[in-house]
Amino acid sequence: MSAGGAAGYGLRGTGQPSPRVPVSAATPTGAAPRFASRPDLDPPRIQVVDLDAGASSGVVLVTPSLVPSARGVDEAEAIAEGKGQAGVMILDRRGELVWFQPTDGLATNLEVQQYRGQPVLTYWTGKIVDGIGYGKVVLLDGAYRTIATVTGGNGLQADLHDFTLTPQGTALVTAYTTRAADLRPVGGARHGMVQDGVVLEVDISTGRVLHEWHSLDHVGVDETYASLTAGAFDYFHLNSVSLDDDANLLVSARNTWTLYKVDRTTGEVVWRLGGKRSDFAMGAATNFEWQHHARRLADRRLTVFDDAATPAEETQSRALVLVVDEATRTVTLDRAYTHPAKLLASYEGSVQVLPDGHVFVGWGTEPYYTEFDASGSVVLDARYPTNVQSYRAFRSPWTGRPASAPAIAASRDLVGGLAVHASWNGATEVASWLVLAGDDPAALEPVATLAKAGFETAMSARTTARYVAVAALDATGHELATSTAVAA
Repeated sequence: MSAGGAAGYGLRGTGQPSPRVPVSAATPTGAAPRFASRPDLDPPRIQVVDLDAGASSGVVLVTPSLVPSARGVDEAEAIAEGKGQAGVMILDRRGELVWFQPTDGLATNLEVQQYRGQPVLTYWTGKIVDGIGYGKVVLLDGAYRTIATVTGGNGLQADLHDFTLTPQGTALVTAYTTRAADLRPVGGARHGMVQDGVVLEVDISTGRVLHEWHSLDHVGVDETYASLTAGAFDYFHLNSVSLDDDANLLVSARNTWTLYKVDRTTGEVVWRLGGKRSDFAMGAATNFEWQHHARRLADRRLTVFDDAATPAEETQSRALVLVVDEATRTVTLDRAYTHPAKLLASYEGSVQVLPDGHVFVGWGTEPYYTEFDASGSVVLDARYPTNVQSYRAFRSPWTGRPASAPAIAASRDLVGGLAVHASWNGATEVASWLVLAGDDPAALEPVATLAKAGFETAMSARTTARYVAVAALDATGHELATSTAVAA
C-alpha cells in the first residue's frame, strides 16, 4: 500500500501545452471548492488518504449530505467550510470530481445499473422522516438525461433504502406504511401501530405494481431487537431488497438482524438467515447486527454490511463475505473487512465485490469509503469532511457524455493575457481542451490546447480576440463538444 497524498476538488494537474502558443495551467487560490465555469456547483471536498497503483478502475459514486445530527447547522457556513451541497456525485480514483448534481432533497443510492440492456445511473431523492424516505427514484442515461422516474405505487411513496432493477424491466422498490398490530409480544399495547416494510415490484415503463410484499404479513413483531418506541413501532426496518440467485427476493431487515429469502410470487418466507429464528447454523464470526445492504454474488456467496450499531453490539463495523450452504443450512465466514481506524457506523453502509475480486466498502455515517484488494489490504481510502455522510458508496465503469455543452468562464489577466476556465460536468472522455478565439463568435480559430486537469481546467493564452470558446477533445484529438462563445 502506498500513500497517495491528499486529493481534493481544488487540485489541478500540470498539463503539457500545445506548441501553437504558450499555455499554462493556472494555480487555484483559496481552499473553497468553487469552479469559475460552474459557480452553481459547490460539492464537498473529498480527501484521498491512501491510493495504491493496484486500485481498481472505474468511477466512485456517492451521495454526500450532512449527517442528521448536523443538519441544523447553517448551510451556507457548512458549504463555506468545504462540507458542500447535498447531491449526487461521481469521482475518479484520485477523488477528483467527475459529475455533481445538487438535489432539492436528500439523495441516496447513486449507482450504475442495467436498464433495457444499457447502463444507467439510478438514485433516490426526497425527504426523510424518522429514518423513512418519501420521494422518487430517477433513472439517467449516459447523457445525464432523465429517462424514467419511479415514485412508488399503490398509494405508497418510494423509500430511500433500496432500488434494484431486474432483467425484466421492473424495479424492486422499498416503501413503508403504518398498520395496526398486536404489540403485546414486545411489551406494548394489544392495539398498537407499526411501520410495515413493503417491497413493490414496479413495471418501469407503465408504473404498474406487479407484486407487493408486506413484512407484517410474514414476520412477527416478536422477531425484533428494537426497543419499543412511541408512535408507530419500526419493528422490521426494511433496508435492502434484491434478486437472489434463483430470482426470488433477498430482503434485509435491520431491526430483526435477519436476511430473508422471499418467494417472489407467493411472498412466503423461504428461509431466515441470522436473528432470533435463523434457519441456518451461524459459524464463527458470521453473526451480524443492525445490518445493511445484503447482496448475493454470482458464485453464491453473500455480502452484507454489519453495522453492529446503534446501539453498539461490537467495537467496529465489518463488511462481510459469507459462504451460505442452503443444502446443509450452514453459514461460514469467507472474509471480514474492517477499517484501519476501527470505524463503527451508527447506520447505513454498503459492500460491493468488484470484478477483479477487490471489495469496495462505504462506511455509511462514518465519512469514508475504502477499497480492499483480494488479500484484504487497503488500496484506496478516502474521506468526506467531518459531519458528511453517504448512505452507500459504489465503484463501477461509467461513460458519460453530457447532453449539455461544456462550460466556460473567461477574463483578462493583469498582463493582457486571457484566463480561461473550462469544465464539462459529467464528461468522462475528455483528455484535453482546445481554446478557440476570434472577433466573430461564429468564426473562431484554435489558439491553444491544454491537457485536462481535474474537473475544471484553468488555462491562459496570449490573444486579443473579442470572443472565446472551448472544445473538449478525446484522447485521439477528436472533438466531442464545444461551448458557447463568450466575450473575452
